Amino acid sequence: IVRPPFTYATLIRQAIMESSDRQLTLNEIYSWFTRTFAYFRRNAATWKNAVRHNLSLHKCFVRVENVKGAVWTVDEVEYQKRRSQKITGSPTL
Repeated sequence: IVRPPFTYATLIRQAIMESSDRQLTLNEIYSWFTRTFAYFRRNAATWKNAVRHNLSLHKCFVRVENVKGAVWTVDEVEYQKRRSQKITGSPTL
């Protein structure tokens, strides 16, 4: 089973954008990964750490406190800005 050919940031964004209210808890993000790709049904400690790292690293992921605890959302403007920097070869943050 091979790893999907996408960055963790891309996969996290896809998970959040596919949810009905465009926000997910950390556990809901994990569940999406394992439901969507067989690769993530193993080595959980490794990839879950990478997911948490990406959520805190990238400005496009915004943590919002609500009654359920905390959910993650996507700042789409920030995400697109980051993508255009990658495409043009400018340094990424």
